[in-house]
Amino acid sequence: MGMYTELNIAVRLKLSANALKILEFMTGQSGNEDFEKPDHPLFDSETARWKYMLCCDSAYFDHTASSSLVNERYFAEEDTLERVLNVRCDLKNYNDEIENFLDWIYPYSETGGFIGYMRYEEDEDPTLIYFTNCGVKFRRVN
Repeated sequence: MGMYTELNIAVRLKLSANALKILEFMTGQSGNEDFEKPDHPLFDSETARWKYMLCCDSAYFDHTASSSLVNERYFAEEDTLERVLNVRCDLKNYNDEIENFLDWIYPYSETGGFIGYMRYEEDEDPTLIYFTNCGVKFRRVN
């Protein structure tokens, strides 16, 4: 059946209108699917698990899933919207949905360095997540 992985991140994003609609849908802040699905491995899944991954919850972690976008500001000259994305969820990461999600949001990030962690159900220690100049990096805590 698989095990659960907890994801806990906070990151400031500068989003296109389409990416904003996708994240509002994924966080459950909108039920509207009026957006273009990007050409990215996250959205290639046959099961469409990406749609609800940020709202997944289980009894294996001591929290309730809560993912949201908080308004920041609009940049008219760039036609982009700045938001803070807060994610706290856990899911069975069957097809590397977490890694693919982080890879998809990375180019929109205004946050560098440590953004959060993920933790496998049977592990006591988390894996730290960083957004660096070279992409998404993971560091296991021992």
